[in-house]
Amino acid sequence: MKKALLFDIYGTMIDIRTDEHDPSVYEALSRHLAYLRVFVQPEELKNAFLQQVREALQRSKEAHPEVDVFRVFEDLLRHFGRKKPSEKTVLHVAVLFRSLTIRTFGPFPGILEALPVLRKTYRMAIVSDAQWVFTEPEIRMLGLDRFFKVILLSSRFGFKKPDPRLFHLALDRLGVSPKDSVYIGDNPQKDLVGAKTAGMSFLLFRGEGKEVNGFRPDGVLRNYSELPDLLRKMQ
Repeated sequence: MKKALLFDIYGTMIDIRTDEHDPSVYEALSRHLAYLRVFVQPEELKNAFLQQVREALQRSKEAHPEVDVFRVFEDLLRHFGRKKPSEKTVLHVAVLFRSLTIRTFGPFPGILEALPVLRKTYRMAIVSDAQWVFTEPEIRMLGLDRFFKVILLSSRFGFKKPDPRLFHLALDRLGVSPKDSVYIGDNPQKDLVGAKTAGMSFLLFRGEGKEVNGFRPDGVLRNYSELPDLLRKMQ
């Protein structure tokens, strides 16, 4: 019998669309930063942000590198403000940036109804490629945090899926083996390959179920009302 369910976040539990290239984002952020005595023009801010992200990824020795956007904003504020910013200021600016980039945000239908039932049977965790500075408050905003004692986000570790280490870390914390666990995600290249490499079963959310890198999903989940039956068939 399967003992644990591990979930991806964005595209699986949370429906989100963002635009980090919209010039209006940097215009609004530049105006706000001036109140903090950080003076930078919108286009320079945009170019510096994107360049910092690129350089951070390039410096990594990981096969699947991840950046910590908190550190990116910390460096930008130090550079343009000429002094080290407080953690509170960095958090404030980072979440403001996030709020300006969001175009769509909300839970997928049925997920908030499914989780209370599932946690009665399964140990549950989140394993996701995500920025902790945005995602941890967004998990709380939607009330998802009460269902998961184990939450692993790639930006806390410097590497991301399909690296199997994220999955193994979560399984260790849950105290379950890969063969007793199911991962649910929407990205075959990252989620399917990562979960299967880690030795887990995998359910694809809203996908076609095609083979990727020699791996095929154990099932395709169109909506969360189907999940209990799919899990029963996997026992």
